[in-house]
Amino acid sequence: MAFLLQEGRRQVERNAEAEVVAVSALLETRLSGAIQRIQAALEHLAVGLPADACSHATAANFRGSVVRELGFHARQFPEVDSFRILDAQGVLLYASKGRAEGVDFSDRSYFKAFAHGAGNGLFFSEVQTDRLTNRPVLNVAVPVRDEAGGLRALIVAQLDLAYLSSWFESVGVGVNGAVSLRRTEDGGVVLRRPFVSAAANKPVLHNALQEQIEAGVRSGTIRLWAAVDGVERIYGFRRLGDYPFYVTAGRASVDYLADWRHTAWLAAVAGLLLFLALSLVLIRVLRAGGREAATAGRLRESEARYRMLADNSHDVIWTIDIPTRCYTYVSPSVGEMTGYTPEEVVGQPFDARLTPDSATRLAREIDLGLRRIASGDRAGSVLVSEFEQICKDGTQISTEVVSSYLLDADGVARTILGITRNISERKAAERALKESNRQLHARIEEIGRLQVALQELAVRDSLTGLYNRRYLDETLDREVSRARREGNPLSLVMLDIDYFKRVNDTYGHQVGDEVLRTLAATLSADIRAEDVACRYGGEEFLILLPNMPLDVAMLRAEAWRAAVERLSIAHGNFQLTFTISLGVSAYPDHGKTPDDLTRCADQALYQAKHEGRNRVSIHCD
Repeated sequence: MAFLLQEGRRQVERNAEAEVVAVSALLETRLSGAIQRIQAALEHLAVGLPADACSHATAANFRGSVVRELGFHARQFPEVDSFRILDAQGVLLYASKGRAEGVDFSDRSYFKAFAHGAGNGLFFSEVQTDRLTNRPVLNVAVPVRDEAGGLRALIVAQLDLAYLSSWFESVGVGVNGAVSLRRTEDGGVVLRRPFVSAAANKPVLHNALQEQIEAGVRSGTIRLWAAVDGVERIYGFRRLGDYPFYVTAGRASVDYLADWRHTAWLAAVAGLLLFLALSLVLIRVLRAGGREAATAGRLRESEARYRMLADNSHDVIWTIDIPTRCYTYVSPSVGEMTGYTPEEVVGQPFDARLTPDSATRLAREIDLGLRRIASGDRAGSVLVSEFEQICKDGTQISTEVVSSYLLDADGVARTILGITRNISERKAAERALKESNRQLHARIEEIGRLQVALQELAVRDSLTGLYNRRYLDETLDREVSRARREGNPLSLVMLDIDYFKRVNDTYGHQVGDEVLRTLAATLSADIRAEDVACRYGGEEFLILLPNMPLDVAMLRAEAWRAAVERLSIAHGNFQLTFTISLGVSAYPDHGKTPDDLTRCADQALYQAKHEGRNRVSIHCD
């Protein structure tokens, strides 16, 4: 009973670990993705902010355009409460929400970090109450510096912790479970559910989970007592990419062990009753005494009682004569278990009803037990084994056998006393438990595969299989930032199909779709692994070429134009041909922001159309 209860508890704990790992992975994916997009938006704002817009003296001339740009980004990020721009003295210049220009934020940590330092990366503040909205926020800031490296302005995104808290509320970790977002450097709490106000920004000391994070462990599980509320939980944790945060998801032992503890309580009651029953029997035996006749009478009574127990027990009780290896006694319950009567079994060899493998193992165990007893090892006188037995009807059952070697006055083993129990149902339950565990792991793996497939569908155009415009916008921001940091070239090719409307009007949209798919396949067959080909909209396509200078990009564009010109699509009894026009722009020659590069490529494409189509044009100011 204790073994089954322990195995049940271990299975419940394994299930709890799998749940918290899945929850922490889900939260890490959502939070990392949000911060990556916010970082790209902040870097885009920093690059596109004019130098004159960073001064209060000239801010009025830029207020309309800058506030519209901040508002546009704020609408793209429901998790951001506000985008703000501070000047070099920490005074508010622009805000995407409300009008509070002139408010001084120079005492905030995110301003001091860049005002007194030379860093250019992201800075995450502690959890603060915003003095304008009185809402709890986490400020994310990047600097705008002049040519000498001095601070010109500060771009700030305020993460709305109340909105992020709704993500934590949506995951299931039980009544007493907890999820949190913490800093990697000291374990300080950024966000927690359930909320504990005293825990915000408070570092944790001597915490095993924090020690693993500081040692470089990126994900895993751990069991510990929470310092915040004193609840024991199993935690799953994951680092948020390269950002200074990690998420935890914990299930309380009081939640996932509730049903198991109820079962354990019932088992304890049953064990206590059994103990009391055995105690009463023992008391009756110990009270035997007195005169020899009374003792003999009580011994006969006791023998009769135990004979009755053996004859009426569901387990089979038996004895084997060691020299002959044959049964000398078998209790009547053998008929219920195997279908044989005691008379059919007594006198038979011990292995007559066992499978060949079980018979071999039993003979080996008997020989080993006899050698251990002969060497003085009394612990070898009791053995517990599992064997397969064959019933009278030909079926096979699993049994558990407890064997005790009975010694004579000289210490020599002459008889084996055994108890055989049918454990077929328990073995079936164990197999079912293993199968359930296997199916659970299979479902978790399937969920992972589905998540990857959904992410791929979200960034792919369903008709052509190329990336969509949403993916292009994210990738273009990232590649422009990388080109700016590393000083590498970056080219952009925009193209569309000449007279595509005529194709749709003349042959129908099905032929038009086939033209789009053929063009997409032609482009995909001739791009590098790092290139990004996207369907920009309608018949327009855009190809991002990292680490490629303008002259090479022109050659690539001309190769695509020539390849398309050679294509033909069978339609009925004739072959349909078409051509494309292409416009090329490059960083930094034609622009230093994603919008400038896209605009220049579009103008070059318009120029190619104007000059007669079926040609490649480069942007010219």
